[in-house]
Amino acid sequence: VSTQSTGAKVAAGDGEAKPIYSWDLRKNQDIDPANYCFENLNGETVAKLSGVVNGQSFDIENCKDCVLFVFDHVATLTIDDCENCTIVVGACKGSVFLRDCSDIRLAVCCQQFRSRDCKRVDSYLHCNTQPIIESSVAMRFGCLQMDYTGLKDHFTAAGLSLYNNGWYGIFDFSPVQHGLNYSFLPSTSQITSHLPVDAVSVATDGTVSFSSSPSHVPLTHGLERTPLGDASALFTVFKGKVGTDAQVQTLLGILSSSGCQLRRCKETKMNTDTIHRIFGQDVQPHFIRYAKEGMVIGFEVEGEISTFKAELPSKPKDTDILYILSVQNSSESEVNKFFNYVDMTM
Repeated sequence: VSTQSTGAKVAAGDGEAKPIYSWDLRKNQDIDPANYCFENLNGETVAKLSGVVNGQSFDIENCKDCVLFVFDHVATLTIDDCENCTIVVGACKGSVFLRDCSDIRLAVCCQQFRSRDCKRVDSYLHCNTQPIIESSVAMRFGCLQMDYTGLKDHFTAAGLSLYNNGWYGIFDFSPVQHGLNYSFLPSTSQITSHLPVDAVSVATDGTVSFSSSPSHVPLTHGLERTPLGDASALFTVFKGKVGTDAQVQTLLGILSSSGCQLRRCKETKMNTDTIHRIFGQDVQPHFIRYAKEGMVIGFEVEGEISTFKAELPSKPKDTDILYILSVQNSSESEVNKFFNYVDMTM
């Protein structure tokens, strides 16, 4: 159960405002604990649909040979003592904890990911921070591709950033002397290969996709060099006051069709000094104004960058967003400056 204060207050006897907590609000509600857990299941396909969990903490414990869906947003997610399960969860506001699990396939959007005493876990992640493993082996990670009815709203309710995805930056608290306890899934790998043919249609009342098109989550390939080559450039989008994710997705569609792909992306706030430090002193004033009014999103792009540049409009079709594509000879420097700045401020 979430223990965060709702921010509501009532008058106390001494005249001071008394905070109201989530457990206070539940006292007069008819709460069914079964809505907030999957426990002791064997060989079942079950689902929680949008509005059932509705931002509370969720537990999955002692399940075997199951397919489990939570198409909702949760406060935290704890998975204990599970074996040979495929688990899909929408948006987790806080931490995902896996403990004493084996042969798990997990797809989740979350703020933080942690595992302890696990083995053979394939995790398709959208994780706003660095995933952490401890005393775990044969862990594999990939970039989550997912969309379903309500996911956008669940992202908002969970307070997750769509563009801060650090799925590839694994930190291992129990490293081995030779080799790694983790590896990366092929970029073509999808969790659908672990789902029975009719599992999604049985479990949900809406459209669900686990492919890159459509996907609410941008597909990033991580920092390992790919067959597209070593050269990369920084593509920076300034959303301003009223820019939308749909407009950003349109630009990413142009990027994909031009033969480029994303290594990584981050969003942040930037002041004038930082913009000048990264992009130089010649940045036009309206970019600085947009940075003050909204978020700045940086994409490290690789592939046919010249083709991408040629296909971009010389001016944005819509004045709600602005963008800069680094010139090739300075791109590596700007890439490093941008992402180093974001890593220091997160």
